[in-house]
Amino acid sequence: MMCLKKQDLYNKFKGRVQTVSPSSKSPWVESKYVDYLFEVEPAPPVLVLTQTEEILSANATYQLPPCMPPLDLKYEVAFWKEGAGNKTLFPVTPHGQPVRITLQPAASERHCLSARTIYTFSVPKYSEFSKPTCFLLEVPEANWAFLVLPSLLILLLVIAAGGVIWKSLMGNPWFQRAKMPRALV
Repeated sequence: MMCLKKQDLYNKFKGRVQTVSPSSKSPWVESKYVDYLFEVEPAPPVLVLTQTEEILSANATYQLPPCMPPLDLKYEVAFWKEGAGNKTLFPVTPHGQPVRITLQPAASERHCLSARTIYTFSVPKYSEFSKPTCFLLEVPEANWAFLVLPSLLILLLVIAAGGVIWKSLMGNPWFQRAKMPRALV
């Protein structure tokens, strides 16, 4: 829907269209009366996703005509593991506030999100749910390489220091093995 000059969204209006080609024109076709706020269905929102270490944030964005008054826009998010039938519906969230999904430690699998728009002017209107957005959700876990690597470096340092000390002691006469005199043998 687009905005018209002097458009009052609280009144009904009609639209007329005509197809024109280089060789012909179609007759004008007129729509029935349209009451924008009550008859035009809301579109699903577009979700913007942000992932931190333990939280996935979903925020809804809308493409509204500039003449739309600030409606009581809200959205609802469904979250599920791909292939699973049960979806988690998060509470209805006001436009501009993100839905925060706490990630489980063993959640490194494909998950899907979908959302629908809800606006309440006089009666709540619901859009269809958006097409699912599926993605591989990787939760950062303790990486064993980073835990073991410092221990290995310390072990190598101790072995190298031990080797240097051993070599220096082997050349020191105080630490040489004394030969037994022949008379005592």
